[in-house]
Amino acid sequence: MPELTQRDKSILNAIIREYVETGEPVGSRIIARKYLYTLSSATIRNIMADLEEMGLLYQPHVSAGRIPTPEGFRCYLNDIMELKSLPRGEKTMISRQMSHGTGDIMDTLLNASVLLSKISQNASIIILPRFDTFFFKRIEFVRLDEGRIMVVLVSRAAMVYNHIVHGEDIPQGKLDQFANYLNEAYADLTIHEMRDRLLKEMSSEKAKVDTLIKQALDLGMTALKAVEEVPEMVIQGKDTVFNKPDLADLGKLRDVVNAFEDKGRIVRILNRVLEVPGVSVLLGEEMKNIGIDNFSMVATGYHKKNIPVGSLGVIGPIRMDYTRVIPLVGYMARFLSDFLEDM
Repeated sequence: MPELTQRDKSILNAIIREYVETGEPVGSRIIARKYLYTLSSATIRNIMADLEEMGLLYQPHVSAGRIPTPEGFRCYLNDIMELKSLPRGEKTMISRQMSHGTGDIMDTLLNASVLLSKISQNASIIILPRFDTFFFKRIEFVRLDEGRIMVVLVSRAAMVYNHIVHGEDIPQGKLDQFANYLNEAYADLTIHEMRDRLLKEMSSEKAKVDTLIKQALDLGMTALKAVEEVPEMVIQGKDTVFNKPDLADLGKLRDVVNAFEDKGRIVRILNRVLEVPGVSVLLGEEMKNIGIDNFSMVATGYHKKNIPVGSLGVIGPIRMDYTRVIPLVGYMARFLSDFLEDM
């Protein structure tokens, strides 16, 4: 990033604030009249030209004002912006809305995504937590026909995972015995811990001697190996983004539609923020991977007992109000982490 004087920073800050508010190129007169009364338009115009040479602003055409580049926004985020805590009214709204849910994890995450979109006025994205981080509640085996068994795995957080095991022909009575054994032997473990314990038990003397236990362990392990590693994703508020004036250009709108459809790339980007403490802002080159480099994403991970289990974020045009969205995303992540603590 280029070295900026305090005056440079004041002018870049004013340009970004005005651009976030209006979405229009910003001229020197509006900065002098609305933000920096002690500076003349000519002085501001000269500094704007310097900022443009540094790559922090650009002029869409000769007679227009300037627009911040992704590098200008990054400079603002790193060195100029002053973050505040989330307003009390928005904290109250989140607490009230979230307390109206059923307490079910999926219902809570859906409420969280709706609130993120509503408050930020952008699209929200939540990567659902990995199933194997939750406490095991029960497992059921249902014989479908001669070669198929349906496994129903339920977590204490009321998350349900279904999987079909092929190539096994076991009477329903035996399947019930297997389920009863596993439900008694593995209570109060996380599903990840259950999988580790199953691996150890499969080589134990008990498993070698007792056929029922061996078969129960084998079938249980087959079911747990199939627990989906690729997380599901909830997106809310796409229409809010599609209706923004920034997408009046049909080409840009098509790019955004395609980006939302390509969930795999969004998941990969969001998974990166799990490794980074705090709230991350991705923009410019970092968003080219999903084809919308004129957009940005504010994202962070949420945790269960200090283990990252999922991520959430807000995605919208690059002229997002980061002073509102960054504390919002951080607060919601902390709320979800507290909610998941004992599940």
